[in-house]
Amino acid sequence: MASIDEVIASISAGADAVNEIQAQVEGSKAMAEETMGQLQALNVEGAAAAVGACKDQLEECSAMAAALHNKLIEAATAAQSAKQG
Repeated sequence: MASIDEVIASISAGADAVNEIQAQVEGSKAMAEETMGQLQALNVEGAAAAVGACKDQLEECSAMAAALHNKLIEAATAAQSAKQG
């Protein structure tokens, strides 16, 4: 049977992993923005629009990761409350 401390540690590890994923997504988004700007400068509007759509999806992914991180922190807080009382 897992202890509350093990549950909290597991949740914390998940929150850390989500932060790493969000950082990777943000890096991909920055590359997409740079690529989109280069394509626009070359007047390759179709490809620029497609990369822009990619960037928009990455922004949504980042927001979802932030929301997931917040929920994991809430779960850890709830587990911590169980430990105290």
